[in-house]
Amino acid sequence: MLGKLKLDGYRGFDAYELTDLARVNLLVGKNNCGKTSILEAVHFLVSKGDPFVLTRSANRRGELNDTGTVPGRGMRSDVSHFFFGHRFKPGVGFRLFADGGQGEVSVTVRPADPDDEPSLFENETDDFHVLVLQIEGTSIKRRVVLPVAENGVLLDSRLLRFRAPWSDTVGTLPPPVQFVTPDSLDLDPLRAVWDQVLIEGRESDVINAMKLLEPDLDSIHFLTNSDSRMRSGRGGVLLGFRGAGRRTPLGSYGDGMRRLLALSLSLIRTTKGILLIDEIDTGLHWTVMEEMWRLVVETARRSSIQVFATTHSYDCLRGLASLVESQPDLAGDISVQKIERSLDKAVSFDAADARAAVEQNIEVR
Repeated sequence: MLGKLKLDGYRGFDAYELTDLARVNLLVGKNNCGKTSILEAVHFLVSKGDPFVLTRSANRRGELNDTGTVPGRGMRSDVSHFFFGHRFKPGVGFRLFADGGQGEVSVTVRPADPDDEPSLFENETDDFHVLVLQIEGTSIKRRVVLPVAENGVLLDSRLLRFRAPWSDTVGTLPPPVQFVTPDSLDLDPLRAVWDQVLIEGRESDVINAMKLLEPDLDSIHFLTNSDSRMRSGRGGVLLGFRGAGRRTPLGSYGDGMRRLLALSLSLIRTTKGILLIDEIDTGLHWTVMEEMWRLVVETARRSSIQVFATTHSYDCLRGLASLVESQPDLAGDISVQKIERSLDKAVSFDAADARAAVEQNIEVR
């Protein structure tokens, strides 16, 4: 479990540190202070420098670029924004470090050299000048080199070759990591998790979680063959209610129900791993915040999960403080981290400090 995290040259952070991390960590702060960037940094570090994590982060943000790419190859991931100040030239880089056995991962931009694998650069046009991203780290047994254009566009066709041998590259595979965003409402990726739920007999865990919003919920059903599923990533799930005959499509309810389903399934998926949740309160009413946090903290404790979550909502923080007041035994599992780029270190609040801040209306966002 991470207790300390350092970011050097990563996105909006020249040098930044988070300390006193706990099992469940809530990141608070103003808009554009870097909360999501910290989640992405944890993802990349815990994934042991997997380059696919970089491209997924870039794609999630819409950091794509077709300028300067080989004609006909379309949009490509633009990795220049991962470097502090959006600088992208030979010699720049970023470094991530954490304790808890994670070690460090670094990414450096440099010119290609004769020792690089020649096949990485084959079939490129003469005027397509290529630099490389060099990824190194504590768990990386052999150097990873990826071609990039001078403007930071990553050549995805070369990236694909690294998926199959990644376990050989890092020695041992990383723990389960799940990144949940406000747009994580496409249910298709969660169907495999539902299969795991059925195998382990944990349907009641998911149903009880969703009863936060619908107390009469009795059952959940993922359809294996449904037109609604084919037409929409949100279709193909039915909810059964106590005393009701016909089951109701999940899509008939608000985003809160879909969000809560994604959250509860993600908790199951990341047993003994890391769960990253951007804007954890999205779609949920303030009246269920305390129970939502109870679900997250108790499940994280029971299933050996470390959680990093962000919020803009004071009600979300108040719900966490209320949970600590009603269940003081959970306080040791909770940390609140106030993110401010003007500082070089996050301001850490333990559960008691967070509760006092709420009671005294101290601004921690």
